[in-house]
Amino acid sequence: MARPREFDEQEVIAKAQEAFWANGYGATSVTDLMDATGLAKGSLYKGFVDKQHLFLQALDSYLDTGYQGLIELDASSGSGREAMERFFAGVVRMSAGTGVRRGCLAVNSSIELGPHDSQVRNRLRRYSRQQGAALAAILQRGIADGSLRADLDPQAEARQIITITDGMHVRSKLGLTRGEANETVAMAMSSLVKA
Repeated sequence: MARPREFDEQEVIAKAQEAFWANGYGATSVTDLMDATGLAKGSLYKGFVDKQHLFLQALDSYLDTGYQGLIELDASSGSGREAMERFFAGVVRMSAGTGVRRGCLAVNSSIELGPHDSQVRNRLRRYSRQQGAALAAILQRGIADGSLRADLDPQAEARQIITITDGMHVRSKLGLTRGEANETVAMAMSSLVKA
């Protein structure tokens, strides 16, 4: 009879996610993962096959959390405009916060692995579609409740918002200030609201 695992799989994935997010996939060694998770090499391989499989589980967890946040934002009370303002406030916190500038794990992975790793690329494309649909739903809500411009194309605007926020996450690694982030958000919001 096989021995039961002596670790919490989700906790290990979360700790590995932090290591990958801080260092990137390529710069995170198995030793780094052992240090981050507290597991021996044998336990890591037995539980997660290899570094790539552990990374994919960490990335999936990150993307699922991000998507659930958007679903909750769409279901939240208030106008579509207020939901978009809360969304952008979260982006500002993440991209212009204090401490280590990690950016966004999805954006970082797009840059580092997207061009040559089809498993990562496919996950990120799926997430981008989900993210776009969730943002478009929020924008549509704002059009319906009158808090956003009636002539907006929700899908096109969602794509633009994703591009803007991805750029903010990249710039965060170079020292994007809170003022610069807020200025970018103000310009993005001004294109969504009635003149």
